[in-house]
Amino acid sequence: MNQTRIDASAPSGTQLDEPTRPWTVPAAVAQPIPAPRAPEEPSGRARLVINRGPDAGTGFAISTPRTTIGRGRECDIVVDDITVSRQHAELRRRDGRFVLVDGGSLNGTYLNRMPVESAELTDGDEIWVGKARFTFRTDA
Repeated sequence: MNQTRIDASAPSGTQLDEPTRPWTVPAAVAQPIPAPRAPEEPSGRARLVINRGPDAGTGFAISTPRTTIGRGRECDIVVDDITVSRQHAELRRRDGRFVLVDGGSLNGTYLNRMPVESAELTDGDEIWVGKARFTFRTDA
């Protein structure tokens, strides 16, 4: 087998006159190269922190795929406020991301002072449910 060798230090495409032997990679170097890793997904852990009132600073871990917020006792986060519907809103976890969904509440659910029916949350977002104010926090 007569191969042509290209000298990388010579101008592009320069051919050398001498034939070369097939080159083998030493076993110590010939280790498999791991495939590039996909970007890491968010950890999927989050919490809601109360912004104001006597419980300001209190946090609620969002650890299930669906967390309910409302006035009803069956809700995961109970808000004692007549302006809050029994099943006011939900936080849904999808693929490591969180989505705020209004539950058809009478007074609406607000994200960063804007009414929403459904919206993806990011760290630091402010959620209004009735008179209650929460900050959404993710664990980075």
